[in-house]
Order: sequence, then C-alpha cells, then structure tokens
Amino acid sequence: MGNKNFADLSDNALIDLALHDKNQQAWTALITRYYGKVAATVYRIMGKNSDSDDVIQEVFVEMAKALVNYRSESLFSTFLYRIAVNTTYRYIQRNLRKNETTETPEFFLQFSDRGAGTEHEFLKKDRAKMLNDAMGKLTPEKRFVLTLYEVEEVPLKEIAVILKQPLQTVWSRINAAKKELYELLKDKK
Repeated sequence: MGNKNFADLSDNALIDLALHDKNQQAWTALITRYYGKVAATVYRIMGKNSDSDDVIQEVFVEMAKALVNYRSESLFSTFLYRIAVNTTYRYIQRNLRKNETTETPEFFLQFSDRGAGTEHEFLKKDRAKMLNDAMGKLTPEKRFVLTLYEVEEVPLKEIAVILKQPLQTVWSRINAAKKELYELLKDKK
C-alpha cells in the first residue's frame, strides 16, 4: 500500500493498521495528519519555543500509549485533543517556575508581513499584538485556563476534568486570569 493510499484511509483504519498490524506507515500517516493541529494547540497554550516542541513530541508518545484505550465511537481528533491538552497541562505543572519563553507567544492571530494593508487590518494586528503581549505576562496556569476557555473554546466542565478541580474553582481561575488580563490591557489604551 503506497503513501497516497494511507492518506486516503480513515482515522480508525489507520489506527487499526498501526495497532494490530504494527504498520509503521500507518503510524506516520496518523501523526502527519494531526501534527499541525496538535502543534497549534500546544503553541496557543505555551507559546512557540523549544519546550513546546518537546511537548508536541510528548503528545504523540502519549497518543501511542493511550491508543489501546481509544473507543472508535468517538472522534479520534477529540481523543487526541484531550491528550494534547492534558500533556501540555502536565508539562506546565512540572515546570511552573520556568515562566519564560524564548519567543513571544501568539495566542490570537498569526501574522505575515505582506505589506501595509488597510487601516482596519493594521488596527486588528495592533490589538492582537497587545493581547499576545499581555497573555505572555500571565502565569502559565492563568494562560492555560484562559487559552482553553477563550481561545480553544473548551467547555468549562471539560476544563474541570482536565485540571481535576471543582467547576467553581476553574471558573474562579478563569475570572482571575481575565481580570489580570484586563488590568494589563487597561494600561495600553
């Protein structure tokens, strides 16, 4: 079976080949299919740096370990997303004191320098830069909950499950993060 055929297979077919037939091409096709989505999730939570690249690799290692527990009734993308979020959270918990990133995280918009553009695009870019800068000043825990809730749009109940915290605690953390972000942005106006 050529690479083109693997790309055409469903997630469940690739998983079956990877797990039961120990087919390396199926593993590669599955990782290739989801690498960009996993990377985007990790980068939005942690920012883009060498640590986040390590976390992305760790997500796929965790995926390989957890795949035996995957139930095909649910979407594989949801299963992998939860692994990505949980792995990122565990990494942040292990490294809370290491609060710096080597590059400025971009949580809201990615930009390319294609020229001046319209005044509206400039204002939008300027606002996103202010938001990104302010998000980068939050603690990793606050950045994590706020990114999950506001950027990734993870439901509150699911965040509570990920954090293994009561719903009210999670809501309080999100509100505290929003308040701090507001204070950081208030000075920029």
